[in-house]
Amino acid sequence: MPMIVGSGLIATTFARHAADDESVCFYAAGVSNSSCGDAREFERDRLRLERHLADVAADILFVYFSTCSVEDPWSKSSAYVRHKLALEDLVRQRGNYLVFRLPQVAGRTPNPHTILNYLHARITRSERFDLWRQAARNIVDVHDVARIAMDLIENEGARNETINIASPRNSSLPDIVAALESTTGHRAIYDVVDKGGEYAIDTSRIAASIHRCGIVFDDAYLARTIAKFYD
Repeated sequence: MPMIVGSGLIATTFARHAADDESVCFYAAGVSNSSCGDAREFERDRLRLERHLADVAADILFVYFSTCSVEDPWSKSSAYVRHKLALEDLVRQRGNYLVFRLPQVAGRTPNPHTILNYLHARITRSERFDLWRQAARNIVDVHDVARIAMDLIENEGARNETINIASPRNSSLPDIVAALESTTGHRAIYDVVDKGGEYAIDTSRIAASIHRCGIVFDDAYLARTIAKFYD
């Protein structure tokens, strides 16, 4: 069994996909709310990571999960993103590592802070919310994240890299809401606000892995992914 640190969506998914790999430590713990600005939470997060970095044997590959938001011009100055970048640096100093940066990951999780869970709750409860017309998000199935990550580790021998694992395409917030409406059968109640934006995530590094894994990021990917977890 691999070493899994954490108990959330990423941790439980990798416990299944990497069941036979004892040469890897998957570190999937830490502050899960990107809106967090609590310095005490960040300090606890840093100390926990430092303990595990010190405890895990040097010959074990240390995989750390970070966020694609570090490339978001609207978020990169936030306390959360600065914190994640600092932790990435700690992992790199160790050596024998991989940093996987993730976008909005879809999966079955009670975490109310994910964009999909937030929108799903508003829609199914018939609660009004603001819909940012210009906003877009990158949505990826958690199992696709695991498949790509394991392919990079096992088939490419990836080491000492920072890699984005994301969909090659973003989805507009109106399209995400429409997909949730279709899946749940509930009509969303919202006020359209002319705000938001999007940023590109470079997925060229994982193009070969996507092909090997047979993952199809087509026009229907968003709808399939939302139906899988919210039907």
